[in-house]
Amino acid sequence: MDLLSYGDSIPEGDYRLHSAFANALNFRKGRIIVSLVPPRTGAGPFNLVLKQLPAGASRLRASRFYFYVDENRLRKEPAVLYSSGMPRLDAEPETVKANTIALTEILVRKAPPMSLAFIYYPELEKAFTRVFEKHLLARFKKAVVYLYAGDYSHAVRILRGLGLGLTPSGDDFISGLLTGFNFALRNLRFDTEARIEQIFFYAEGNNLISNVSLRCAYEGKVNAKVRRLLKALSGKSRKELEAAAADALRSGHTSGADFCAGLVFALLDVLTA
Repeated sequence: MDLLSYGDSIPEGDYRLHSAFANALNFRKGRIIVSLVPPRTGAGPFNLVLKQLPAGASRLRASRFYFYVDENRLRKEPAVLYSSGMPRLDAEPETVKANTIALTEILVRKAPPMSLAFIYYPELEKAFTRVFEKHLLARFKKAVVYLYAGDYSHAVRILRGLGLGLTPSGDDFISGLLTGFNFALRNLRFDTEARIEQIFFYAEGNNLISNVSLRCAYEGKVNAKVRRLLKALSGKSRKELEAAAADALRSGHTSGADFCAGLVFALLDVLTA
């Protein structure tokens, strides 16, 4: 069992299996979730990236120098420690704005059905066909009205926990919002701190995995895919932006698209004001 990467936010202690999926084994200690993931998922603040996931693993322990997965001991090599802090980039607002508009176009073209990409291209609403799906769509659209009005508290209270899947679409969108506003604060020097605090005040709900992601976004921590995308938004290469966006969109079923939808909304909010 080879440890390819481990996140910088994993507290020491004993963890128990929370949930198991084909591409993730999630272990819990209190309000913390640590995920064992394969290389294609990539590094993150609470991820252990393994060459191969151990079938049937039920226990995880983190000590000062080692991780223990059942009886397997994995050394914490400094060379594979993933630093999750928001990248500090030499970002020009006009470049980021142009790339964010390009990302919106990529999102509309490549997002899976029933993602929140419909915000930027209403034709995508047609994917919501069943009665329950149309009910979700109506609530999403109500939240969007509040977002465009700048009423983040009402919007987030509607979005929190809204949607299907391991992490609901609304939660992923909120994580994207928080990441976008943090990027604008730290790299573009926009005063978005009040918005970040207002959003996070209402963001956490009953989904433990979502809550971990939301707190990371609030604190300005990002996984490797998002780091790559933020760098691409600050750069000059359209080819790299396309590749980074495609990588981010491969997260979950609609999770990557929903996150990107929130990221785009936050960046356009500050850059087109």
